[in-house]
Amino acid sequence: MPTASVTYPARPTNIDEQVTQPSSSFKKEVTKVLGSIFLFIGLYIILMTGAIGLSLLSGYGGIMLIAAWPGFATLMIGIGLIGLGAMVIFFLLKFLFKSNTTDRSHLIEIKKKDQPELFNFIQKLTKETQAPFPKKIYLSADVNACVFYDSSFWSMFLPVRKNLQIGLGLVNCVNLSEFKAILAHEFGHFSQRSMKLGSYVYNVNQVIYNLLYENDDYAKTLQSWGNVNGYFTFFAALTAGIVEIIQDILKKVYTLINKNYMSLSRQMEFHADTVAASVSGSDHLVTSLRRLEVANLCYNRLFTYYNNWYKQNLKPDNLYPQHVEMMKHFAEEHGLAVQHGLPQVTAQSFTRFNTTRVIIKDQWASHPSTADREDHLNKLNIITETVHDSAWILFQQAETLQQKVTDNIYNTVTFSKAPDKLDLSSFQERYNAETSKYSLDKQYKNFFNGRNIIAFELSEIENDILNCNTNSLDEILTESALGLTYTIDGLKTDVHTLEMVEQHATRIETFEFDGKKYKSSEVKPMITSLKDELEQAETSLSKIDRNLVAFFIHKANGQGQGEKMKDDYKKIFIVAKESEDDIKKYIDIRSIIDPIFTEQMTVDRANILANQIRLNEKPIKERLRAILEDSSSAQFYTEDERKKLEEYISKDLQYFKQPSFLETDITLINEATHLYQSLTVERNFFLKKSLFDWQLTFV
Repeated sequence: MPTASVTYPARPTNIDEQVTQPSSSFKKEVTKVLGSIFLFIGLYIILMTGAIGLSLLSGYGGIMLIAAWPGFATLMIGIGLIGLGAMVIFFLLKFLFKSNTTDRSHLIEIKKKDQPELFNFIQKLTKETQAPFPKKIYLSADVNACVFYDSSFWSMFLPVRKNLQIGLGLVNCVNLSEFKAILAHEFGHFSQRSMKLGSYVYNVNQVIYNLLYENDDYAKTLQSWGNVNGYFTFFAALTAGIVEIIQDILKKVYTLINKNYMSLSRQMEFHADTVAASVSGSDHLVTSLRRLEVANLCYNRLFTYYNNWYKQNLKPDNLYPQHVEMMKHFAEEHGLAVQHGLPQVTAQSFTRFNTTRVIIKDQWASHPSTADREDHLNKLNIITETVHDSAWILFQQAETLQQKVTDNIYNTVTFSKAPDKLDLSSFQERYNAETSKYSLDKQYKNFFNGRNIIAFELSEIENDILNCNTNSLDEILTESALGLTYTIDGLKTDVHTLEMVEQHATRIETFEFDGKKYKSSEVKPMITSLKDELEQAETSLSKIDRNLVAFFIHKANGQGQGEKMKDDYKKIFIVAKESEDDIKKYIDIRSIIDPIFTEQMTVDRANILANQIRLNEKPIKERLRAILEDSSSAQFYTEDERKKLEEYISKDLQYFKQPSFLETDITLINEATHLYQSLTVERNFFLKKSLFDWQLTFV
């Protein structure tokens, strides 16, 4: 039991025991999954029977051939026939020897003697959820909690104890009540006997997946067999052909099982939420769901900064206070309240950002959406008192533990020299400096975040400049104006989604639009309507941009700086267009380079990629040469970066021509193209920022 220093969050009272019983939807999905599994079992028996028959027939034929016509050739053919049957059977049985072991290299195991409060807390929670106590408890660095175990085909029949993984990033962003709810959800997966079917289904699914896609070792065995001599090459190829036919049959069944399994998985998530709500209250799981999304975003953003600081030999001394700082900054940036040290995030917090109106239920998703989970939990409406203490109260020597996990993240990172560690104050100073450097003044209200002013001919607004009667920037950047950029983003997303439906790029039969359900065959007129709305919204946005430019030039005219401001606007319009073209060139060449690291290269494929790289890098080298010759761009790159770009421009790289090309040619073009992308983005942004800061001096 937790000691008196920790208040264990109370369990809800007067809960109907029927609440945690599997729902009718869950039972329906169980029936569908069982049906598809029995279909697979029947098919597998047929395939195995055929394989055994083939093995007996080919084995008998091989032996009779050797006996009837003794000789080297008949011996090889006979062995090949025997091997053919054996290899087909082995293919259908190889999953028996496959095990899935979770990588624990990034985890730190903890014991009860080190963390008694936490273990006592979990002990009580497992009793409430009627779940077994974890075999082992591990800590990870991220914003996550999960139950995992090493599995194999035999784990369907043998009892397997589960391990609990707790991410310190998660601990960092929840109170004690929310921490209980999240862990209760994980234990909820195993608290009901009927839920064990999920584990069974998972393993069956893994068996089929193994037969279809995990065949590297099997392919190597076939290849080794075929390389023994020319006779075996024929039989290895024949075996591969038979296996391919079997896989084509299995793929259709796998698709059915996997679709049903994903649907069952979503129901299992709802059920685990119900179990969690029954012991912790539905309200605490609701309040944590959205904050976990924000916490994960901030966690990843924190690492983005440290990835950029890596070349400066910097690492954190303790990630977690810095993670909190990131969340506070995020809350301030998005107008979120902070209570008890935590951002308060609701479904309504970001509605102004998400203006999409097309909703497609993903039948292949293993988890329901956050919105659907919230809706389910709110309907349960199980309210309990909140314990606002941080979840860190459960951990002994929390700061030491945080530092240990932080150091564990960097165990495999190699620095050029001994890295300097940033403490919280050093991080805040550096982070605030970079945030300020890469942000526009707050008076612009984030209106130009991630976008440029829509270019136009300044002569078109001469009358607007002369007759401007706007008194302040706030008169232009109204709430409706600020919402326009999000409206446009939503319309673009919806148009793209519906075009995918129209082109049958997705397996979608129905979708919702503005709250009404439609068939995929009804999509065309909606696309036309949304494109018209998008055109009108972009016209309105362009008008706001023009009003803003006219306002500032009018103010600058009053101090004799109007012509200079016009010249500056002409320049940023040109640079913005150049930047758009540069980004397109960058995306195009990356689409050619990236497959080098993910595909198995044949000679023909390598030659095609090499020619495509040479063709696409010519205009990039021309642009880099022009940028480096422009003295005004020198502020956007370091001396070392300039040398790297000049080396790339001057060299005629011969891709794939020598064994070390990955360490030489590809490394150089990798570095150069990434520099090209960051250079053009920074050049565009800082020219805009310079003008935007200057024009504020006139108001």
